[in-house]
Amino acid sequence: MRNNWMNSLSLNQRLYLPLVFFVVVLFIVFQTLSSYKYIESEKQNLVNRITILSTGIGTNLTAAIQFDDATTGQEILSAFSADPMIVSVSVLTENDVVFAGFNNTDNRHIPANNAEEVMVKAQGYVFSNQYLYMQIPIYIENTELAKMRIVVSLDRLHALQSSQIEISLYLLVILILFSSFVIRRLRHWMISPIRQLNDAMINVIHFNQTEIVQHQASSKDEISELIDCFNTMIIKLNQRELKIKQTISQLEYEKEFADDVISTVQHALLVVDHSGHIILANDSSSKLFHDSPQVLQSQHICNVIKPIELKNFQDQLDQALQGNKQFSHDLVKTVGTKGTAIYQVVSHPLQHKNQTLFALEDITERSVAERQQQLAAKIFENSREAILLLNSQGHIEMVNRAFCELIGQDHETIIGKYYRSVLIETEALLIRKEILMSLSLDQQWQGECSFFNRKRGVTTPLHLKINQLIDTESNESQIVVLASDISSVKEAQRLAYIAQHDALTHLPNREFLHHYLVEALTLPRSDVMAVLFIDLDGFKFVNDSYGHDIGDKVLQIVAKKLMMSVRQNDIVTRLAGDEFVAVLNPVKSREPILNIGERIINNISQPINIKGHSINIGASIGCYYIEPQDVTGIDSVLHCADMAMYQSKMQGKGRITEFNQLKTVVPAE
Repeated sequence: MRNNWMNSLSLNQRLYLPLVFFVVVLFIVFQTLSSYKYIESEKQNLVNRITILSTGIGTNLTAAIQFDDATTGQEILSAFSADPMIVSVSVLTENDVVFAGFNNTDNRHIPANNAEEVMVKAQGYVFSNQYLYMQIPIYIENTELAKMRIVVSLDRLHALQSSQIEISLYLLVILILFSSFVIRRLRHWMISPIRQLNDAMINVIHFNQTEIVQHQASSKDEISELIDCFNTMIIKLNQRELKIKQTISQLEYEKEFADDVISTVQHALLVVDHSGHIILANDSSSKLFHDSPQVLQSQHICNVIKPIELKNFQDQLDQALQGNKQFSHDLVKTVGTKGTAIYQVVSHPLQHKNQTLFALEDITERSVAERQQQLAAKIFENSREAILLLNSQGHIEMVNRAFCELIGQDHETIIGKYYRSVLIETEALLIRKEILMSLSLDQQWQGECSFFNRKRGVTTPLHLKINQLIDTESNESQIVVLASDISSVKEAQRLAYIAQHDALTHLPNREFLHHYLVEALTLPRSDVMAVLFIDLDGFKFVNDSYGHDIGDKVLQIVAKKLMMSVRQNDIVTRLAGDEFVAVLNPVKSREPILNIGERIINNISQPINIKGHSINIGASIGCYYIEPQDVTGIDSVLHCADMAMYQSKMQGKGRITEFNQLKTVVPAE
């Protein structure tokens, strides 16, 4: 209903009503706000003025109140007569006893009601319709001595409001008159020319009358220019109408044929009659069939295309020629000059000529590429390695099923996200400096990391391969991340470590020593090896006196001292109990080996403090040198070193005994 009313308005009314409404509303709002702010300002000024006057008079009243001199107080209050707006003033002492008062005989007032009394006590003043009620305290030395109740007339304030309304009404009348004048001018400048132009256009549309519009030649505004353009258009329409009538019949016939041909002109085109023989071929067909258009004409389309499934193609061809069912991007396998080819065929009937237009495209390479792409997609999706593809901004473009299973999220929730929001549990490997540097230098990096799957609560060790792919043409880059689960490898390494290391001291055990010596003695070598058999002196007393817990801690400390006593390339192993074996390789002379043995004895003989106990132990060492040409077995080597160790114990303990002497002594460097 509202829209119908608005649509029924003329352009003149649509211009006039919103303008008048906007001006009036804007004026009323502006005047209301300004009047409200002005009256509020006057109210505040009145309160401030009465407060200042009352405070000054109240200061003069303090002496009269203290001496209970009501007469003097009455004279002081008479100073309020200077302000004709003040109706009455009362000075109240304790228990609201009236000490003195002032009344303006010209005005009478109405006492404040209960609600107004509450407001006066709460904020010190309140405005009613006719009066301002105020309560001003009188202090002496920060102590309230009395309070002054004041009633002020608001007649002058009301007079100001009335004058504001009168002025606003006068301004409103003037504004309406001015708006009417502006609208009249706008009607003359705009509405009349537009209405004249509208009438002319209606005549052109409904009555096919092409008359020009008359206007003032002296006017140079945009509407005049629009009328000039309209008149120019009418003149040109009259000039072209004759030419259009002459050529329209010929264009209609040629347009139908041209539209049918142009829709498929980018491919090889064959126009076939109702019997399937080619009557027209374009230049592109010669590239596809390797014959000129002239040679292709009059041949049957089946002989030109040479489909492998001839019967099926013939059935489809008959339906297309009869207009029943056309080829719509159908794929036809054919026997081409270079082997099997795949053509994409589209047909379109030419009704006015009783012919059919065929468009053919060789998509053999595209089909092979699509099959390869599908195969690559299957390999990508079914790969056991987790694969992640990032764009140059670090957003995820592709992931496979293994990656989704690794992080425990769906494919849809991953694509498009920033990689850190998905791989936040992966030790931040992708932002490590060595990765970024390696990618910038070699476009690849590989290493290990671990990923924590929060949903399953499982940490998976991964081997990462990161490659950066850069497009040489667009210079855009992508990052491919391949992650392999190496949990089984890590578990095998852990089991191998447990099998070859002592659980208490974490030193290599007897099995590790056996493999190490087998490898060392099997391979050709030119250096001498020294095997030190180390047995602790007094360790049985430690176990018997302090218990096995203290004994285990002593063995752990001894293991650390042994590692600190040997060289970096040497190894220290624990055979069993308090027996250790150190293999020193290479040996250049006897002196360094004896020095290492003495260092071991001195370090172990230092007191060990555990839980307030000072424990003293020692060590006896037996040494056996393995020459390059020595073929002694491993058990014999350990037995010889063990015998040398017992010789040390028999000779008084705390010393190193050599089972054999070096045959070839090389001076120490």
